[in-house]
Amino acid sequence: MHTEKIFDENGQGFTRVFSTDKVEKVNPIEFYKSAELEKRAIVLHDLLSAKDPFLASMVSRDFYIKNAKVGLEELFEAFEKTEVDGSLLVLLKTSRKKDQIRLLKGIKFNPDELMSLIFKSYSDFGLLYSKYLFENLPAGLEGKKLPKMFRMKEDGSIDKVGETDLSDGELKNVIEHRKVIVSHFFENDDLWHCFFITYNSIGGKENWKDGQAHFHYISSAFGISKEDFIESMKSGKYKSTSVHIDLLDYGSQTKID
Repeated sequence: MHTEKIFDENGQGFTRVFSTDKVEKVNPIEFYKSAELEKRAIVLHDLLSAKDPFLASMVSRDFYIKNAKVGLEELFEAFEKTEVDGSLLVLLKTSRKKDQIRLLKGIKFNPDELMSLIFKSYSDFGLLYSKYLFENLPAGLEGKKLPKMFRMKEDGSIDKVGETDLSDGELKNVIEHRKVIVSHFFENDDLWHCFFITYNSIGGKENWKDGQAHFHYISSAFGISKEDFIESMKSGKYKSTSVHIDLLDYGSQTKID
């Protein structure tokens, strides 16, 4: 996990950014618990540093870890106890494409149910977990400097931090036309299942049920190796799949801060 503190332009505040572009073949329960514990400890240090920098520097790491653990087990117990559609669990034991497509017909889940599925894929079936994030920016940005952080506000204006040689209009084009893919793999040797989203699929920009947010599904049964599918995602021209899983309640899930 990578983290960075990005200070506001006026120097009076900052944003703590956490990112993980690649996770490969891990126990997902241990991975997410460890990552969440580390994030909480860092945020606690940031909060104390803002109030009393000297005290924050004197406090041991054990102090931050101890306090970061408060409520952590309860949070993950809630994920582990969340019920998952039985067809998804059967899917993880299925190696035929025809059966996989049949099992996923009409399936829906929310972010908490997806997290529960990630945990159960390991605890119930022993499948290792991998996660990849790929981003492809629009053409013509070679040699250009992007800000450290930027976003488009509801009124369409651009809020940015850091130096850039791009205009607000060009930054808006980056946001609107970049291709981002986030994929979750459950795997065992050469057998794998993958649920993946694009920013367009969760933003209602794909032609699916009048803009319904959704995941895509593909597996080793679709006639492509994991390595080749990853390469296709890197280029932004991934192998298409007609299997869609509606994503419900996006934005109202249990928070992992």
